[in-house]
Amino acid sequence: MNKPNITFLVAHPDDIAHSMGGTACLLQESYHLHVLCLTKGEKGISGASVDEAAAIRSEEERAASKLFGAEVTFLDQIDAEVLVTEDLCQRVAAIFTELQPVAHLTLWPINIPDHIMAYTLSIKALQVAGRLHETEIYMSENNIGGQTNQFDPDFYVNIDSVIDRKREMISCHKSQNPDEEAVEKVITRNRLRGMMARCDYAEPFKTTMPISNDRWGRKSHTILLDL
Repeated sequence: MNKPNITFLVAHPDDIAHSMGGTACLLQESYHLHVLCLTKGEKGISGASVDEAAAIRSEEERAASKLFGAEVTFLDQIDAEVLVTEDLCQRVAAIFTELQPVAHLTLWPINIPDHIMAYTLSIKALQVAGRLHETEIYMSENNIGGQTNQFDPDFYVNIDSVIDRKREMISCHKSQNPDEEAVEKVITRNRLRGMMARCDYAEPFKTTMPISNDRWGRKSHTILLDL
């Protein structure tokens, strides 16, 4: 079966598992999933060198991505130092041109500078690739503190059926979530959003355009709502 492509562009190796891992699992059956990760989380392990942290966290991301059948490409940027350069934009645009994604998922651009860069690069590279109005764009929440208070979702995805797999994905990132208590702290946000969406667990999303049943003569912004 020739499945359509969906791309993810995030800043750090645990971003997908923490913010949209359940949604990724739901998408797996109908789409080919491709993860673009700006950094290897080089500064994310206390006491570890940049190289040590990069080696550990990149393997954690590969293990987590296998759980939703995704291929992972690291974009060779440095944790906490990401800038959207012309070369980086052209590189990602070339990937979008090749894959022709029907949807693209990235991070809500607030609080964390690298997350802002992931969003900015997503929009710019899709524009360069001529895909800005051909690709559904979604932004996920990835912080249970101040970001939650500033993130007013456009809609929710019910992830009740895959919550155990999301837990497994989060557990792959052992350097960030060393025990069950840490994993459940991440899941707390999904419980909170589930209460808002009237299900047990949910992941919230924003989109770049108002949700409509039809736009430019074709259905738009429906992929996540169809899950």
